[in-house]
Amino acid sequence: MNSTAKSPSQLADDLRGTAQDAVETTRAYAQNAVDAAGQKVRNLRHDVEPAVEQIASRVQQAVQRGLEAASKSGVRAQERFSDAAQVTTRYIADQPVRSVLIAAAAGAAITALLVLATRRRDDY
Repeated sequence: MNSTAKSPSQLADDLRGTAQDAVETTRAYAQNAVDAAGQKVRNLRHDVEPAVEQIASRVQQAVQRGLEAASKSGVRAQERFSDAAQVTTRYIADQPVRSVLIAAAAGAAITALLVLATRRRDDY
């Protein structure tokens, strides 16, 4: 027999060793891929966090400006209502009879509108 020829059991052992090497190589490759993906995720998170913080800061500033604008609008509305109340009070003091007649006419007009509105509902 030839001394270089291997027995079936030696061939099986060689094949088993080759398979184990292939498994270990695949495992190492998979581990490297997982490590690389994890590093990419960490890098992405590191890159994205400042952008998210900047967006949050801009939103907060916009909300603050909106609240300030609403507050200023409220103050202006209160000033206008106060001015209108003063003008009305002055008019009533200067023209009491005319003021009563205007109020009575406005009340009559509102009553007439209400009566018309309720009649139309009753007709349907």
